[in-house]
Amino acid sequence: MKTSPPRKYRTSEKRKVTKRQNRAAIEAAAWDVFCTIGMDAANIRDIVNRSGVSPGTFYNYFRTKEALFAGLSQNLLERIRNETRAARAKATSAEELLSFSYQSYLNLLQSIDGALDFIDRNQHHIRSQLYPSPAMSGLTRDLEQDLRRFVPPAAMSPRDRLLVSSIIVAAGAEAVFHVGRKPRIGMNYLREFLTKFMMKGLSEWD
Repeated sequence: MKTSPPRKYRTSEKRKVTKRQNRAAIEAAAWDVFCTIGMDAANIRDIVNRSGVSPGTFYNYFRTKEALFAGLSQNLLERIRNETRAARAKATSAEELLSFSYQSYLNLLQSIDGALDFIDRNQHHIRSQLYPSPAMSGLTRDLEQDLRRFVPPAAMSPRDRLLVSSIIVAAGAEAVFHVGRKPRIGMNYLREFLTKFMMKGLSEWD
C-alpha cells in the first residue's frame, strides 16, 4: 500500500515576521544586558527576562550567550567597516583619509546607544574576537586599498602597506579601549591625536 509523502508547508509571512521579531528582541535585550553588567556577569535568564521571549524560543536562535555576544560584536564591526569605508572615499589627502576614517568610527560609537559601555565592560572578550574577525581583516584590506591613492606603490611595498593598515586600525581600537567612558578625553581630541600620530609615521613614505 502506497503512502503519500509528507506534505511540505510553506513558511507563512507571519511566521517569518515573528521569527525576525523574536531574534531582534533577543539581540536588543542581550545588548542592554552586556552594556549594563557585561558578558561575564550576564546569564541567559537575564536576557530572556528582558526580551520577553521564552527560554525555549531563545535556544531556537542561540545556543549560548557567547554565540549571541559574538554575533553582536561582529555586527558592530561590520557597521564600523561600512561607515569608515564610506568616509574615506571622500578623502583628498592621506591626512584626510586618516581623519575621516577615525572621525566616522568614533562618531558611530557615540551614536549607538550603549556602544562605549559595551566595549568598556567587555574588553577582553572583544579583543579575543577582534583580530581573527573577518570584518576586521576586511576593514584592514579596505584601508590598504585606500592608502594606494596617497602613498605611491613605488614608495611602499604591499607588505608594508598592509602592516601600516593593520596598525592604523589597531590603534583606533586600542585608543577606545584605553579611553573607555572617561569624560575627560573627548572624541575630537582622540581623532586629532590618532591622525597626527599616524601621519608622523606615514611621512616616512612621502
